[in-house]
Formats: sequence, structure tokens, C-alpha cells
Amino acid sequence: MTMLFAVIVLAFVLDALLGDPHGRFHPVALFGSAAAEVERFCRASAGDGVGSGLIGWLLMTGSTAAGTWALVRLLLAVHPCAGLFAAAGIVYLTIALRSLVSHAEAIRRPLLRGEPVAARRALSMIVSRDTAALGESEIVRGGIESLGENLIDAVNSAVFFAVLGFLFGGLPGAAAGAVFLRAANTLDACWGYRNARYLHFGRIAARADDVLHFVPARLTLFAVALGALFCGMRSGAALRDGIRHRNDHPSPNSCWGMAAFAGALGVRLGGPTVYGGEAEAYPYWGNGRAVLRPNDLLRAERLAVVSALVFAAIVTGVGALCLQ
Repeated sequence: MTMLFAVIVLAFVLDALLGDPHGRFHPVALFGSAAAEVERFCRASAGDGVGSGLIGWLLMTGSTAAGTWALVRLLLAVHPCAGLFAAAGIVYLTIALRSLVSHAEAIRRPLLRGEPVAARRALSMIVSRDTAALGESEIVRGGIESLGENLIDAVNSAVFFAVLGFLFGGLPGAAAGAVFLRAANTLDACWGYRNARYLHFGRIAARADDVLHFVPARLTLFAVALGALFCGMRSGAALRDGIRHRNDHPSPNSCWGMAAFAGALGVRLGGPTVYGGEAEAYPYWGNGRAVLRPNDLLRAERLAVVSALVFAAIVTGVGALCLQ
């Protein structure tokens, strides 16, 4: 039980101190390069269909999770502390809370300086919508929506699977669980497109990502509501809007976080959004203030940090109770 708390706490401390390392040798970048090679192998060997994509998905997720488990197990045999710090370091590499907040800061600070062009450029780094014509309110909206959605993908789901992995396999399981989640998430980013190339080959990657985030997304709603309570925001509205708008997005998981942020902050998110020159008629989420300001993004950053810590505390605490 102590080891479980230690690995999660150390992972968050490392993320706070070091942030998300960048460069072509980042594990996610290396994984993406390997995914491209595996895709070529699978298509050449088994065709372009769903079965070929399934083989590729199993090869990538299974090998990385198994290799991670074996590495931490080996280091544990050398010394318990070596295994603990290895597991914590690996889990740290799968979460990106500091990076999430830093991206939001990179949007907010130019707005405060009266530099909308720089703010739009920063927003374009983390969203797929068209940003060139966005005004201040829409720029802030994009930043808040990114925080609410990516809090699930970039932080909470990895913590959830780390704890789940620990329940079944101790420290090696915690590291393997977090890596498995990040591998599946990365494969969705690589293969999970609804276009001619990936409609069949990438179907498993896309569906698996939806399934794996299903529980963490719904738990995130309650973490945001509690986070709002601690931040002096609207906890009840976070719950209400998260539940009301849970299905108001093509993704089965995204709106649980975004709508909860809208309620907690007392703002309105969603609405028409332009992608590739074409408007998508998303419904609005929340019935709060429609005109957003840079300070709303600052409040969203605080909410994201507190909600992530609340989520980690709850999931780790439940995991510890299961071990007793």
C-alpha cells in the first residue's frame, strides 16, 4: 500500500519538477516511429483490414507493456528502491499535467499582453480547429476545452491504469499499466482516423482508446466537481453540466471533462467550431457567461491541477483499500 502511494506521488513530483521532456528520443516519439514500422509490416503481411490493425495494436501495446513489466521486475530484484524509482519514473513519463498547464499559459500570457496572433499560434499547437480568425473569447474557449478534454487523456487515465496495474502486479504492474494506456492512446493518435487509409486498419486503435478512457472520463467528472469545491468554484454546476452534456460530443468521453469545466467555471463552452474551413455545429455546454476572458483560462488551469490531484488521491486511496 505504501509503495502504491509512493509511486504515484513521486510521478507527480517528477512531472512538476521536470515537465514533459521533448525531442525525438522521447519515449512517445520513439513509440510513434515504431508504430509506423509495425504498420508497414502488418499491412505487407496481413493486408489493410481490421484484423491487420488488431495484430499491430496487440504487438505494440503488448510488447511495450511486457517490456516495461520485465524491466521494473528486474530492477526490483536488484534493489527495492531501484524498482520503486524506475516505476515512478515510467509513470511520470506517461502523465503530462505540467505540460497541459504550460500550453494553457502559452495561450493566456500573449492575450494579457495584447498579442492575439501569438495566442492563436499557441492554441493551434494543441487543437485541430481553425484558429486564424478567432477572437479573444474563442481563443480562451479553445484553451479551456483543451484542458477539460486532455485532463482525461494526458493525466487521469494513466493514473487510473497505473493503480489498476499495481493491484494485479505491484510496481511492475503499475508501470506496465500506465505504459499500456499511453501506448494505446498514442496508437489512436497514429491510426485512429476515419479516412480511407485508416478506416479499417485503425478501427481497433480508435475503439480501444474509447473503451480504455471510459471509466477515467466518468470519474473525472467527480474529480472536477470536488476540485471546484476546493477552488471556490461551482461544484454542483460541474456535476449537473457534466451529466447533462455527456453525450453532446462525437467522442464518448470528451464532454465529461469539458462540460464539467464549463459548469465549474460558470461559462459557456462548445458551440459552432471550424475545422478545415468547415463549421461543425456542436451544441453549447453550460449556460454560464458566453464572453470569456484570459482570467477564465487562469482559473481553468488551477482547476485542472487541483482536479488531477483529487483524481489521483481518490483512485490511489481506493486502490489502497482494495489491497487491505
